[in-house]
Parts: sequence; C-alpha cells; structure tokens
Amino acid sequence: MKKFLLSLAFLAFAAVPSARAQSAAGTWDATMNTPGGVRAFQVIIQVKGDSLSGTVKRSAGDVPLAGTVKGQDVTFWYTIDYGGNALTLTVSAKLQGDEMKGTIDMGGNASDSFAAKRAAAKP
Repeated sequence: MKKFLLSLAFLAFAAVPSARAQSAAGTWDATMNTPGGVRAFQVIIQVKGDSLSGTVKRSAGDVPLAGTVKGQDVTFWYTIDYGGNALTLTVSAKLQGDEMKGTIDMGGNASDSFAAKRAAAKP
C-alpha cells in the first residue's frame, strides 16, 4: 500500500508542468509575418497577476508593451512609428510551455502569424 501511495504521489507531481514553463514571464525570440516578409524581434515580458508589461526589442528601436494573461491565453500590444504614423500591433497567442503561437493584428489593417520561443538562458 505504501508503494502504491508513493507511486501515485510521484505521478501527480510529474504531471504538473513547471511554473517556469507555464509562465509568460521571460525573454522570447519572436517572429511575425508582415507584408514585407518575416520580421524577427525579441520580447521581454514581466507578469504581475494577470497583467503584462515589458519591452519589444526591434532593430528600429525598443518600445514598451502592455497586456494580459489568462491561463494559456497571452495578449499584448505595442505601438510603433510606421511611416510617421502610430500603428498599434496586438498579439494574441496561446502559451504552450516554452512556445507561444498565435496571430498579430496590425492596427486593424491586416493580421498574420506570430510565433515565439523562450530565449535560451545566457551563461
């Protein structure tokens, strides 16, 4: 009986994913499709409750992000200067361990695919 209970306890803990793998917090290497081709950038996310904050690191300059997380559903938005006009990009993605996949809405004008992988920890 004792072996059975120990086995059951082990299986219960083994089935629970690690907190790190289920958190949107961290640094993410991201890509998005745009009419001009695939764009790579980095996203740094902090989580406080169900609110997100952070930075989108782009070759054209860093911009702040804000958003929400509810379970595995991650939504964040940020505004860039696009040809002298403010353009708000909104990402809606599903968190799956160390990956996020979803769509990015480009100011209501178009939407395309978004994907991100958790960046490897630096030594």
